[in-house]
Amino acid sequence: MEQSLLARSLFDNSRYESWFLSDDNRLRRRQYRQVHVLILTWAYHDLKPNITTPAGAECISLEEETERLRDSFEGFGYRVHEYLIPMQRSSESLRARLRQFCRYASDDTLLIVYYHGHGSLNDDKELVFSSHEHPTDPRWSQAAAAELYAALITGEACSTHSRSGLFQQLTQKYARFRPIAEVKWDDIRGTILGAPCDLLLILDCCAAGGANLRRVDSHPLPPQAQAEGYTKHLFAACGFESSTVDDMTATMCDVLDQYVPDPSGAPLTTKRLHQIMEERLQDSTTASQPIFKQLLPMDPERYITLPNLRDRAKRYL
Repeated sequence: MEQSLLARSLFDNSRYESWFLSDDNRLRRRQYRQVHVLILTWAYHDLKPNITTPAGAECISLEEETERLRDSFEGFGYRVHEYLIPMQRSSESLRARLRQFCRYASDDTLLIVYYHGHGSLNDDKELVFSSHEHPTDPRWSQAAAAELYAALITGEACSTHSRSGLFQQLTQKYARFRPIAEVKWDDIRGTILGAPCDLLLILDCCAAGGANLRRVDSHPLPPQAQAEGYTKHLFAACGFESSTVDDMTATMCDVLDQYVPDPSGAPLTTKRLHQIMEERLQDSTTASQPIFKQLLPMDPERYITLPNLRDRAKRYL
């Protein structure tokens, strides 16, 4: 009993030994007491099997991918939160949720913001996250228009009150034609980079590297974004002019689930995670190559580690 209490005491005290220098005295590494993850997806999206998916094709829905991602992070002892970005007032709602999430910030806490969904660069070369894409196959669009017109002209789709009626069926079937909701990276950039703690931003979307682009007219970051001691890393599925396929999140889950700690006891860093994933993905002819960038500070380079808190807790019990 006394030994167990002593071990717990040592473990608690070690939480506050947050900084130490590496051999070259340039790279600083922080020990985290807790890690919070916020997984962002859209309330409506088209990243799921649908009537345009070829028969027999392997297609994992975004919900299934999110569930596996949650399991992988929880396997490391992280607390996982999820948020569905609403289709209305998307930017305002997401900013509010991010501000709420950043309340977990502290010197011994790592925050991870994980977005997977659609991404693109607009005409101003600005990264934009979007809920879905409108169908581009003209044959499918023509068939949809014909079916909708036939239902309207016969009056069969005029009743909006019957849940089992034709109106509901057509609404669900052709939901991809609804207006696309968007959030500009610049609208949430200050909230994310201004968090008073270390933060890892993971973007599994096309044009993800656009988060590293700096617009001249961007809103200035809050003062705490440049605070001494805090760093922000970007893990992007691809560059700002590239597209990605459905393999980054699955590969990251594989790496986290199968990771074997270094014999020296050194923790897994975000930079090392990137190297491992590059090795996994380079053999694939269709996979895009992930990129890793330190968003803040510009210099010097600083570590962010991904500690296995569950193993650490077991070690001291």
